[in-house]
Amino acid sequence: MHSALFTSLVFYALLVLAGGVIGYARANSRASLIAGSAFGALLAAAAWLVATGSLRLGAGLGVLAALALIARFLPAFRRTKKLMPAGAVVATGCLVLILGALALVSGA
Repeated sequence: MHSALFTSLVFYALLVLAGGVIGYARANSRASLIAGSAFGALLAAAAWLVATGSLRLGAGLGVLAALALIARFLPAFRRTKKLMPAGAVVATGCLVLILGALALVSGA
């Protein structure tokens, strides 16, 4: 299960980082670039923590980042119904949330 959490965190980090870069490239949005970079780095750090044995810390960081991103993108997805970027961020965030919560509960 830890490998699934690690893989989902890495994928989420890359998705969020790419979204920030695309937001900057398309709309010249520095906020998108900064937020995408910051959350991408947080998710990458969470993946690294999981990979190096700090499962609870990495899962906790990943869950917190996923909750923040879901809170930001779920209203946008409900309003626009667009899969990219809001739907992908919400769906992947839900996966990270579930896997991270399972890791926290199991504590293994």
